[in-house]
Amino acid sequence: MNNVVHHIFKLNEDKSFSEDQAYNLVNLFLPVTSKAKNKINGLNSRLEIFRSQVEMSDEIQYELNLEISKWSEKIRRLGGIPLSLYKVKIPSENGYFVWEFPSVELVYNS
Repeated sequence: MNNVVHHIFKLNEDKSFSEDQAYNLVNLFLPVTSKAKNKINGLNSRLEIFRSQVEMSDEIQYELNLEISKWSEKIRRLGGIPLSLYKVKIPSENGYFVWEFPSVELVYNS
């Protein structure tokens, strides 16, 4: 049986994952989150540089919020539920797993 997750979920679709499937999700979350974190860190650095220039800092803040939203939507479409930036809940049959970047490990909560 192939446990690789190859499905994009509707945002309001109920889903639950086995432990193997959850680890496969982590393998998808890692590059998505790494890329998002790099962009977000760059934008935070730019925001710090231009903090005294209101118009420019507002534009950068908008871009920053957009990147966070994009990350959140990608995680949701893959089957996770963002708890905070870089921290995701993965529903399972009798509880949920929690993953936090950059870890490759899951924590189970019933």
